[in-house]
Amino acid sequence: MILTPFQGLFPKTNLIADLDSFFSTVKHNYPQFVSNGFFEKGHSEGVFLYQISTKKASHYGIISAVDIYDLLNDNILPHEKTLAAKEQEQLQLTLDRKAFIKPVLLGFKPFKSFRVFAENKIKTKADLIQKLDSKNETHSFWKISTGEEVELISIMFRRKVKKAYIADGHHRCSIARILWYQSQKEMVPFKIDSLLAVLMPFDQLTINDFNRVIELGAGFRPAYFMAALSKYFKIEQLKSKEKPKKKFQLTLFLDDNWFRLKWKKKIIKTFQKDHKVLLDYFLLNEIVLKNILKVEDVRSYQDIKYVPGPDKFKGIKKVAAEMVNPAGFMLYPITAKEICYYSDNQMILPPKSSYFEPRVINGMIVQEIK
Repeated sequence: MILTPFQGLFPKTNLIADLDSFFSTVKHNYPQFVSNGFFEKGHSEGVFLYQISTKKASHYGIISAVDIYDLLNDNILPHEKTLAAKEQEQLQLTLDRKAFIKPVLLGFKPFKSFRVFAENKIKTKADLIQKLDSKNETHSFWKISTGEEVELISIMFRRKVKKAYIADGHHRCSIARILWYQSQKEMVPFKIDSLLAVLMPFDQLTINDFNRVIELGAGFRPAYFMAALSKYFKIEQLKSKEKPKKKFQLTLFLDDNWFRLKWKKKIIKTFQKDHKVLLDYFLLNEIVLKNILKVEDVRSYQDIKYVPGPDKFKGIKKVAAEMVNPAGFMLYPITAKEICYYSDNQMILPPKSSYFEPRVINGMIVQEIK
């Protein structure tokens, strides 16, 4: 992985009355915030050690621009499809901003020399250049500015990180590809030669479930839907709501009731013939969406909403309350090993198959596109 030092833009915290409000609105107001002087450039190019701290845990990684050819040459790998509507929105926002205002989150396989470097750097307060407090989180940045340190971290990642895996930012990576091709044909007035990213070892990341609520519509009665599901699942009504406890087990929210679903063994055996690593997200997409609901393209399907695992049962019920005859599905989280397997073998999962934490926020550091 080739790390490219860049001259980042940082929010001027002394001019911002409410950081949470600022970060929640910067997605759409970035050009206005820049013109009003709410951002300032760093004094020189560099890469940064980055830490997110909460009451529960701290997570560290490197923020850097990464060479666009690592993305184009598949050294940065996806594991899930993008959503067409969101991709178009991201493209327009990026063109309006002429900047990447949120780093892509990339996971990589941990190695000792980076852990030692990061832990020693975090203890060094002298290089701490920025500290942001937002929504019970603290975002800290240490600049790696000396030539010796930059060379050390660059060699480390070039030798040790042959591949990185997209944890959060599939749409932004897709947009970077599109803009690079457009820039080569001079269809846009700038060049794309790198992509803003935060790289974290997998042992610093938590992978949560990413759940779905599907609008069945008035004509698809719950009893009929349950009968269709019973061909593929063993179904048990739950006395109280609970998340799936293991793989090949799902929780269903339907008609204001909670159910445990277990894939029938014959279904698992049938699909395992062609899939060495079989995941619930793939099965749900192939059987429930395609076979039962006749959804041809989940990327552009409008009657499905995605609920991050940390939102739990309240998140499912809140989204379901806005639908006609909803069905909510909670799934067991996939693992880093499974993500690497799918990515390495170019097997792409449905959109929103994983929800990584920590979450990087918009506007904490910006890379301009020139």
